[in-house]
Amino acid sequence: MEFNVTMTQFNSATKYATDPFSKIDPPRVVLDQFASQALVKMQEDLAQKVEPDLAISEPTRQDISDYLKQKIREKGISENNIYDLSERLDQTVLDDISRLLLSNTFIYLVIIKEALYEEVSNIEVSNILDQTALYNAVLRKAHDVHRKWFLARLLAEVFDARHIAINASSPRWQKLDDLTLGRTIPIAEGKVEPAVMDILSTLYQKGDLPHYLQLYIDERSNIPKHLFTPSIQESIIDYLMKLGLEIQDKQEFKDGKYDEYFALAYSEALKYTTVSEDPIDMALKKGGKVDWDFSVDVFDATEEQGVIPANIKATGALDYVYYIGEGMRVFDVANALVLRWASGALDIPEGDAAAALYRFHKRRSDRSTPEERAMLYKRVLNRGNGQLLSSMMPNTAFPRYWHALMSEVTQYISKKEGTGTGDYQPSRSQLYQAVKNLQYNLTEYMTGMAHLQVTEDYAHLQEAIDLVKMEEIINHFGGRRKSLWNVIESVAKQDLGVTVQTSVMRDLAVEGNKVYQWVADFNEAIVREEEFKNFLKAAEAWIIAQASLEEANGFAPNGKGQDNFGDFNDDFNDDFDDDFDDW
Repeated sequence: MEFNVTMTQFNSATKYATDPFSKIDPPRVVLDQFASQALVKMQEDLAQKVEPDLAISEPTRQDISDYLKQKIREKGISENNIYDLSERLDQTVLDDISRLLLSNTFIYLVIIKEALYEEVSNIEVSNILDQTALYNAVLRKAHDVHRKWFLARLLAEVFDARHIAINASSPRWQKLDDLTLGRTIPIAEGKVEPAVMDILSTLYQKGDLPHYLQLYIDERSNIPKHLFTPSIQESIIDYLMKLGLEIQDKQEFKDGKYDEYFALAYSEALKYTTVSEDPIDMALKKGGKVDWDFSVDVFDATEEQGVIPANIKATGALDYVYYIGEGMRVFDVANALVLRWASGALDIPEGDAAAALYRFHKRRSDRSTPEERAMLYKRVLNRGNGQLLSSMMPNTAFPRYWHALMSEVTQYISKKEGTGTGDYQPSRSQLYQAVKNLQYNLTEYMTGMAHLQVTEDYAHLQEAIDLVKMEEIINHFGGRRKSLWNVIESVAKQDLGVTVQTSVMRDLAVEGNKVYQWVADFNEAIVREEEFKNFLKAAEAWIIAQASLEEANGFAPNGKGQDNFGDFNDDFNDDFDDDFDDW
């Protein structure tokens, strides 16, 4: 095979004199010796992988590089295309390992070739959209494939130096990949070995528990698998470690001897994600504090660049409270049930439901008032007609940023569907920019006391939902659909005089929260395809639900008219107050 594409020829027509494959700057750290060794070994691995494609014996590294460049040019990629791609990648916020790999000319060549032939093989790259597609494909290859390869080599170098043997058949070693990929291993001088040893320490501490937890989820638990989120699984393992649980006999595990331990650990883990400690309760305890990751109930079972993910997730929880608590009228429905019970119209003389009704009634003065909640909605989301204090400013930009994100999602899906089933990928640059705008906006506005307010309001909402779905209350209302949603719809119609679209509000709350969660964790350099697809599905479901709400309320398709979020904005706090002044 002839190789007629030399480095000089490839660079001769570029608009700049520099080598387009060497434009990406390496990470600004002194490289650790283990990282340097792993980089060399990885290049050797890649060379051996490419060699069989060459029709010459014992090719040199230059032969392989020339072959890769020829394959790239066969796809219609020009020197200027490579320069523009490299310049864009260099300006991207990259983790140190991804930047290290892309700044290595040989590895960069391999990544581009693989991206062209495996990711975007059927496109015309002269189009600007395809340039973005190639950019995204290179990032995915660098992060999802070659970064893992490099980490494996890095671990091997440390293990060899420390004479650590791996038993691939042991359950605990099977979790090594997950532990490694789930952490950031620094590659600066003197940092690699301590980071790897910390992973090993965690591996030995957790032992085989992750393996048996997965078996419990897959084979023994009656709890739906989707409820075992990563954070729940981590909490379960932490709890079992505190108990000092060790599983020595696999047969005993299969016989169910340890089931009660895993069930108990799951119950304890839920306390963290369901606000087990209410801010009102903790305020009465000296030194008390609330830990909640702003996860919300999906009803399946009844700082990089100044971005603060917790602020965005807290906003997602507030948005959820807004749609479920105010849009679905859950706060008002719970108050109406208490009022019915107090007046004798709801005959529940004793038991858990009576105790829940009485507790909800007695705590009313400690809870945020509708006016206080409305103030928070207005300040953070610019929704409703809440009155702000003179020192407060509403987040007037939020509706615009949210609308821009949903519009970009709609356009992306439309372009994607219009291309058929090929490998063509529409540009994501404007969509990503809309995400970043939302990140910065919510980082700025979800501040101060808002975190505790959201936590308290979600605890209040949980208490209201738990009250409404009490068995005695659901049975009292009967009907064909004995469910939480039937009670809400019935009480809202009979006592509040409004029709509530529970399914639409539920979709707006749950799917919207999924969007916020993805936005909070978004980093353009490491977007995973599966997570991006899930984000698109959630956003599309939210858009459909919003369209249904607008149609039901007689809103114009262009959003003009009464209120983009439904007429409950204007009067959600007018029908039922917390103070029961009419007693």
